[in-house]
Amino acid sequence: MIRDEQTARGQLLVDRILRDGDSAEARLLLGATKMNVRDFAGALEDLKKSVELNPSLPDVYSYYGMALAATGDTPGAAVAFQKELESNPNDFDANLQLGVLRKQEQNYEDARRCFERALGVRPGHAAVRYQLATLDLLAGDTGAARVKLEQLTKEAPQFVEAHVSLATVYYRLQRKQDGDRERAIVLKLNAEKQAAEPGAKPR
Repeated sequence: MIRDEQTARGQLLVDRILRDGDSAEARLLLGATKMNVRDFAGALEDLKKSVELNPSLPDVYSYYGMALAATGDTPGAAVAFQKELESNPNDFDANLQLGVLRKQEQNYEDARRCFERALGVRPGHAAVRYQLATLDLLAGDTGAARVKLEQLTKEAPQFVEAHVSLATVYYRLQRKQDGDRERAIVLKLNAEKQAAEPGAKPR
């Protein structure tokens, strides 16, 4: 329920579990719940406790790493993701998030390995395919990036970042008309997103 964003219903079940005493599993669930509502500091506290209670618990280092990254401790996050992958090399989130960190460090070879492993776990996943396309772009392979991004924006037309990167590709390929079209799509999608936010003023 927590992973399906049914946070309130999941919280009720976690509360029942906690009545029977503290446990690594309960702390992991609490941390995941707080991550979903963007209480990253609170999530970090629960997930740290979960790691202390049972460092062998599946997913615990993956969630702990995400909480560390969200609170600004990227070196600690990388260590946590690596620990998760030591026990479960096919953990999707740990591979994806560690790949993002490696890309930020400009360690593109390791980043690509992480993303390809994540894609093997969840073939066709849009976020991973986007990351691989950005690695192609960083490597100067605009042709490969164009193919990936064109397919991605076709399958996921609301994926704003993919349209932004595709515009960049088109401009680099001297295809200004195509780049301008993608830029217009980005402006439209961002305006729609802003209008849908709570508290947005009707026009």
